[in-house]
Amino acid sequence: MLVECGFFRAQARDGTDYTFSPSLARIAALGTPRGIVELYAALHGPKAQQEAAYVLATLCDQDDATPLIGGTLIDPDDHTKPERIVIGEMPAAEQVILARRLMHHGVIGQAKPGGHGSSSGRYADSFNAAEFVSFARVHLGLSSADAEAISMTELQQMIALKFPDANKPERDVPTREEYEAFMSRVMGKRNG
Repeated sequence: MLVECGFFRAQARDGTDYTFSPSLARIAALGTPRGIVELYAALHGPKAQQEAAYVLATLCDQDDATPLIGGTLIDPDDHTKPERIVIGEMPAAEQVILARRLMHHGVIGQAKPGGHGSSSGRYADSFNAAEFVSFARVHLGLSSADAEAISMTELQQMIALKFPDANKPERDVPTREEYEAFMSRVMGKRNG
């Protein structure tokens, strides 16, 4: 489990493990490209707890995370019975934190541990996971299944390894020739 890339595991009191994957395919399952960005923003608003439960349920590898995150249960055999609300073991505040981290690794990424990734920092009103899956397939030679299984953080790390010069900042230190030319101009003004 690559925690550095956004994959998390939580364990219930009974020992059941729940794993959460912010893979490109799972992020795409959250909604439309525009809806994904709106959902990410909602995790920082007044409905954060409600949205966090949806994110965790969608990104959970297990079929039913209700014992951990709670939810509404409907009797599959008798739809006339009222819905039953189940409170999960994980506190709501922790669900919000986990959902935010999952979305961060799945949508924005974090290419360097502790860093801010290699993104430009500009706002985008949509996140099209299919484009990034295609990008991974074309530039990294991954199969569809492998490309869909990686997080945005993993994609950024792979791109940085494959194309190391693409992530280098512009050189802001003058070359020896530039330095000498500048110093000649300065000295010429002083003496002139």
